[in-house]
Amino acid sequence: MSIHSIGSTTSKVEYTEVNSFGGNIESTDDLAGRARTQATTISLDPHDTQLLNQYCRKVDLRILSYAILLCILNQSDRGSIGVAKLVGLESDLHMVKNDFNIATTLFTVGYLSLEMFSNFLLKRVGASRLLPTLGVLWGLVCALQGVIQTKTQLFVMRILLGMAECGFTAGILLILSFFYPKHKLTMRTGLFYLSSPLANVVSGPLASALSHIHHPYIKRWQWVFIIEGAITILVALLGYYILQDHPEKCRFLSEEEKRFIVKYKRRDGTLGGSQHLSFSDTRRALSDWQLWCMTFATFSLCAACSSVSVFAPEVINDLGFTSAQAQAMSALPSACGAVAILLAGRTVRVCGSHWLACSLALLTALVGSVLMVATLNVPVRILGLCLLGTGGFSGLGTSPGWNITANSQTVANSAVAAAMTVFMGSASGFVASNVFLNSDAPRFVIGHTVNVGLMALGIVACVVTRLSMGRRNKQFARQPPEFDNGFRFVY
Repeated sequence: MSIHSIGSTTSKVEYTEVNSFGGNIESTDDLAGRARTQATTISLDPHDTQLLNQYCRKVDLRILSYAILLCILNQSDRGSIGVAKLVGLESDLHMVKNDFNIATTLFTVGYLSLEMFSNFLLKRVGASRLLPTLGVLWGLVCALQGVIQTKTQLFVMRILLGMAECGFTAGILLILSFFYPKHKLTMRTGLFYLSSPLANVVSGPLASALSHIHHPYIKRWQWVFIIEGAITILVALLGYYILQDHPEKCRFLSEEEKRFIVKYKRRDGTLGGSQHLSFSDTRRALSDWQLWCMTFATFSLCAACSSVSVFAPEVINDLGFTSAQAQAMSALPSACGAVAILLAGRTVRVCGSHWLACSLALLTALVGSVLMVATLNVPVRILGLCLLGTGGFSGLGTSPGWNITANSQTVANSAVAAAMTVFMGSASGFVASNVFLNSDAPRFVIGHTVNVGLMALGIVACVVTRLSMGRRNKQFARQPPEFDNGFRFVY
């Protein structure tokens, strides 16, 4: 078994794959400024190619599939408050004016309070122990929301729910970078983010069904929290047996597969699972303005997704539909988003670059927001909401994986990029939670206008990042060969 250099003999086969969902990528050092993305091309013999495919299938079936399932529950639990609002949460807890917006904002406060430290803890405790524990904790808090009696208790629970969920998404992104080679990572990251619109598609009808349970003592909105929380706890407990810390010590891999993937990822420059994560390296990675710029695009995309996830039922309800109809129809923009994520790789291939695909996603969301502001016509506003979901979730099929892949030169850069991606995405919750006000219904001019501005700024961030990466790649190419480690930014 061996990994060979490119084109070493005619008996070897080149193994080239896309940094997204499909298609081949041109490999270049961007000397002429024409490169769009960076391919990882390592020539393998047929046995090694079979080993790589076999390894990826095992990781897909165990770690990725479980991560997607738990993330669906994660998104459903945090978004269930939107459905609970439609079936009596506000009136039963005597919430007035913008109390609901305060509750959704406090979730973000709790989430961001520990986010930047989460991957330090994951490296020390291990993903196989930390991530299932987080799942049990947020499932418990979600269920406890079903027994609260006052809005103050709801405020406290939302902070605790945010703190319990903190670290899950960033942790999953980090361990995916540990397990998958660079050219496989963006596709898997996009599939992981597919769980977000799928959660909305599933949770809308599910929560609608749960809200029709009648009980003399337990109210309909309480059932939504209790049952969804209980399901999460049961699934999270399975994580102690499924999740692994890194491929070097993975129980379901054979010794041959372990030796192969360690050697492959070392050649790929992404063997970070067992490497030390120091604070000084992290601080150096955090000081890079380019990372902040490119993750701002994620901030804008997640603002669009948050608008769909939390406020779509309310927006649809204010168009004249009943609560039950609004809950069911809230799945429509998320279903469009799910399809868009699946097509994200084709979009990257057609655009020839990640930054342009992200810009197109932001432009689609921008058009959707403009339609929502421009008219009260029901079909047009439904179309606008679908475009908002399509653009926002399509960007999640590209942006997070691009953030991590483009910053994979060290484990510190990968860890910081993963944490920053989630931090910026979660911070967008502050915006979505405070711009869709009850007093602004049914048009919600403030909320949709803010989204228009954010999408426009996100496009600017993509363009600036592209220009910066091209300039840095040219600087890398001018280095003496002994100082050039071969790393180039992917854009």
